[in-house]
Amino acid sequence: MRLQGRVASVTGAGRGMGEQIARAFVREGAKVVVSDMDLEAAEGVAASLGEAAAALRVDVREEADAEALAQAALQRFGRLDIHVNNAGISQNKTFLKTTKADMEGILAVN
Repeated sequence: MRLQGRVASVTGAGRGMGEQIARAFVREGAKVVVSDMDLEAAEGVAASLGEAAAALRVDVREEADAEALAQAALQRFGRLDIHVNNAGISQNKTFLKTTKADMEGILAVN
């Protein structure tokens, strides 16, 4: 229980690596704010983790959402000790077919 008493937030935690990070944190004793652009996915993960987790829709490109994430942790659990910026996107295109808009979107999230 290395994280007993700690509170973490994990972006992109509705599935994949972010979900596994959130699960590992709870196994180690932390409380976790599970955030994702897909609120339903975040809620599913948080529900499966029980009282140790809360879900929030977060778009990491939006400063207001980052503020809301910190506030959610403070309101629900009273503190925020750890933050994992896991959210990320990619394009399944070759370099020559990747547009400037594609790259700007990737850089905004990643």
